[in-house]
Amino acid sequence: MYIMDSMTDAELDGKVDIEHTPSRVARIARGSGTSPEQVLMLLAAYKQFEGVVKKMGKSGLMKGEAPSIVLYSIV
Repeated sequence: MYIMDSMTDAELDGKVDIEHTPSRVARIARGSGTSPEQVLMLLAAYKQFEGVVKKMGKSGLMKGEAPSIVLYSIV
């Protein structure tokens, strides 16, 4: 949480490419008391999560639709 608190609004909104700007990564790391590697790990995890959410949205899971699953009861 401290890493994200050390980011500017533009960085949080994704308007700024943080990964390719070492000075920004270093500033965020200093401000959050973490290492630059941890900042980059958080950014990578966020991008991965963002991709999963996009896939869920395309499949209809984010619209409240349940996937069509057939349940069989054994009686």
